[in-house]
Amino acid sequence: MRKVIMLLLLQYTALSGIAQHSIQFIESAITADGILDEAAWQQLTPYRNFQNFFPINEGPARLDTDVRIFQDGEYLNIALVYHDSLSEIRVNSLKRDNYEDGFHLSDCVGVVIDPYGNQNRGYFFAVNGQGVQLDALIANYDDANLSWDALWESGYSVQGTDKVYEMKIPLSTFSYNESISDWNFQFYTRDAKDRMYTVWNKFERGFLQYDTRFLESIAIENLQPSELAKTTLIPSVTAGYERDVVAETEKVRKASIQPSVDVQYKISDGLRLDATLNPDFSQVEVDQQVTNLTRFNIVFPERRNFFIENSDMFTTLQLADDINPFYSRFIGASQDILTGLKLSGNASSNTRIGLLNVQSKSDENETSENYTVASVKQQFGNNFSTTGYIINRQSTRDWAFRDDFNRVVGLKANFLSINRKWSGFTTYSRSDSDGLSGDRHAFSAESNYTTRTLSFSTKVNTVGKNYLTDIGFVPRISNYDALRDTVIREGYTQFSQSLAINHFPQNQNFIQSYRPVNASVDLYWDEQGEVYEANYFYNTGLFFANQTSTYLSIFYDDIQLKYAFDPLRNGNLINPGHYKNSAIRVGYNSDYTRNIYGSANLQFGSFYGGNRTRLEGTLGYRFLPLLNVVLNHEYNTLTFDELGSQHLNLFSLATEIFFSNRLNWTTYVQYNEQIHNFNINSRLQWEYKPLSFVYLVFSDNYSESFQHKDWGISFKVNRRLNF
Repeated sequence: MRKVIMLLLLQYTALSGIAQHSIQFIESAITADGILDEAAWQQLTPYRNFQNFFPINEGPARLDTDVRIFQDGEYLNIALVYHDSLSEIRVNSLKRDNYEDGFHLSDCVGVVIDPYGNQNRGYFFAVNGQGVQLDALIANYDDANLSWDALWESGYSVQGTDKVYEMKIPLSTFSYNESISDWNFQFYTRDAKDRMYTVWNKFERGFLQYDTRFLESIAIENLQPSELAKTTLIPSVTAGYERDVVAETEKVRKASIQPSVDVQYKISDGLRLDATLNPDFSQVEVDQQVTNLTRFNIVFPERRNFFIENSDMFTTLQLADDINPFYSRFIGASQDILTGLKLSGNASSNTRIGLLNVQSKSDENETSENYTVASVKQQFGNNFSTTGYIINRQSTRDWAFRDDFNRVVGLKANFLSINRKWSGFTTYSRSDSDGLSGDRHAFSAESNYTTRTLSFSTKVNTVGKNYLTDIGFVPRISNYDALRDTVIREGYTQFSQSLAINHFPQNQNFIQSYRPVNASVDLYWDEQGEVYEANYFYNTGLFFANQTSTYLSIFYDDIQLKYAFDPLRNGNLINPGHYKNSAIRVGYNSDYTRNIYGSANLQFGSFYGGNRTRLEGTLGYRFLPLLNVVLNHEYNTLTFDELGSQHLNLFSLATEIFFSNRLNWTTYVQYNEQIHNFNINSRLQWEYKPLSFVYLVFSDNYSESFQHKDWGISFKVNRRLNF
């Protein structure tokens, strides 16, 4: 009887597809063109039974997807067929790696692959309905590094109402250990016209679809060692011309031709060496300007490729959102980079290492600097890991170290519960600087609980006044006193608590979900143990089935201001004192999958003894898929009894023109009244070979009275060569 039951179970398992969770080895090459006419595809049993993920998060998908996958010893071959109800294809961008418009708002399919089995990092590949590719590195469950690029092939086609996508990914792309033959996978589809996501392995919404904690294990047959010692050489040359119009009497003009080379060398399955000589980053996209009315600086993301590969070993060292011992954008900010060397990846299946060394150039105003970051991450099972690191900034002369230095060491422990609902970390860091002693520590602890309907978080941070991070970002330590024109260092302790509750109605035909509570509180104590700032926030929102939303936010800040600051940037200072700032904001977001889309919000309230009114709006238009135009405008009015009033406009116009999947022209026009600057940045990008580019970049700056300040133009060509 037992044998009969086991036989029936095996037959049911085979019929349901569970037993088919293996990737076969088939010696058969394919052409990634979106047409599944090769014999290998026909002999595979597809994975089916996709589940609803968004906007409905339960039940089988109304429109299913077939997934077939095999490996031929050189490539991982994946085919996804989405059984749509219409033949229409909707794509909002032809720009590579444009997740927001080109993938989140477009018809596409995606594959998440974790070849390590540790559920905290992996690879993300996607193809949209015009054959545009997206690839990214995934670290810490939800951090997608879209600046990482790999060479792989893809194609798409429409056959009746079926949308067919084909991927051909070299196995050498993955840093894997052949002894780990069970890889983790997730597949998903995005239907933009029906505003729908479906996933192969079901999990609760509230997490991103490429979250590596929710993948399904699939065994790979006959997995061989990955190709060793693979070398990528990327030579480039940049020709540029810059002209300072304001200093024209001094003939400040600069023409240059700068050669550069980047080398990537694969030492082992998981370990890679990157080197750069005389790098040029002129092709990097311009930062989006902001109006900053806070007392602290704003953090902008890293966009330079050299600092991005395996960046989880360098960018996840932070103690909290605004306490980061290493912020790579400080490197090269004041001096150009001469050389860079980076060793990163898997030293073993459970050990990751990161070693970064950059040497800057010197000039008549600045000495040369050497920057070194070393980190080691050790994974203990699927639930616990530790990371130790050391960061060093040291002045050099003639390649010899000088006594001017700053060092930071730290240890971080991360935890993830078996049910994946609880996560958190605790970390301790200490700095060492020439001439400073005492109060050089920083400590943080954080605990998070997350489900589909409930999430809450508790954080504690304490930072000593001499915790100095020359290439880090800790804004509350250094306080600029505008009254005395000096910087005062002061330590603090922070306690934060947040709570969010989401509700999903049974009938989601009108209201898809609503958020009755999204609240947080942040308290700050000074070195004397006195609370000097308390920030309170409450938000509630309605999310409709047609993908529009509306929300209400309430802000209240109780601040004992110790140091004068100048938010208006006009010399009229807000003096120390006790201030209570309160504000209400209401907003509306349209359906961003439509051709015409936008958002608007209005805020009004008190601001350091005065009043502030803020109006912000976004309006976009797409002529699919060739053109995307986005207009943003933020208007702030600040009124004070003694300081008078100030009107601050922030205007930006972004246009993207797509001549093809490989040729696009992007232009940003920005006007920031707060910093009195009008800027034009225009970039023509041509991918003439896979991941080999030609860039033509023009930048122009004017004062607020539209007097010409400076302009420049650069032409860059690089070539990616694989050996």
